[in-house]
Amino acid sequence: MKTYFVSSDIHGFFKEWQLGLEKAGFDINNENHILIVLGDLFDRGKEALKIYHFIKTLPEERIILIKGNHEYLYEELLNKRFPDNFDITNGILDTFCQIAGKTVEELSYSYWFKLGNAEPYELIMQTWKEIVKAVNDSEITEWIKSNKWKHYYELDKYIFVHSFIPLRSLDFLPGYYINNRMLEYFPDWRETASPKEWNDATWGCPWKLYYNGYFKEEERKGKILVCGHWHTSDFYNELLYKKKPEKQLDIRLSNPIFISDEWPGLIGIDACTALTKMVNVLVLNI
Repeated sequence: MKTYFVSSDIHGFFKEWQLGLEKAGFDINNENHILIVLGDLFDRGKEALKIYHFIKTLPEERIILIKGNHEYLYEELLNKRFPDNFDITNGILDTFCQIAGKTVEELSYSYWFKLGNAEPYELIMQTWKEIVKAVNDSEITEWIKSNKWKHYYELDKYIFVHSFIPLRSLDFLPGYYINNRMLEYFPDWRETASPKEWNDATWGCPWKLYYNGYFKEEERKGKILVCGHWHTSDFYNELLYKKKPEKQLDIRLSNPIFISDEWPGLIGIDACTALTKMVNVLVLNI
């Protein structure tokens, strides 16, 4: 029997992840202990390199990596002329800077003004080019682009994803920021989902999509969705405590693993680590 330790949305917080694994009983030397990570390894925390090097110490057969929206954002930033505000607030640019040995401040006018440069535009653009080159040349980028990353992983009754399984738009509108009635489940999603549909699948709100019945067909087959991406306090507050304000959870303080007999086909594990400084680890013996 193998023991699987499932975590998600580590977001650059290596020490918090290690503490979660330790509490869950993970033993790096036990060949029957296997890690499953449901995406969003980097961005926001300052320990992206430590996370990468830790994963590389494990035999490949003991680590299963599911691609999250932040892995897609990592690749997308490489193709931009310059980072935008979204890249800054979501931490993707900071991860690039960690890899390149730079700081986000070096891409700001104020940084160069303080150093006495009255016209810093060229310096900023040169710095950005240096960052992109360093990231492009990094083995981390090669790794993120490799086939070591899966869109989903299926084990026994569990389907592991970053956020949700791919859904198909009835009117070809992009993404999940549309009325849920315009989406449909398609039974052959494992074989026929397009790259765009997989990318879109990392962005949806999993508990809303589950609540609206988009996992119903899989649940009838006995499947359980295990997901990250969305803080679990929202799962509890919307699915269990909607009419119980005294039990409502504070996203900043408590995001425990969501498992409920009332919603047996759904397990959420995102602890919103950037706020709580905790990483949930789900343990499954299979």
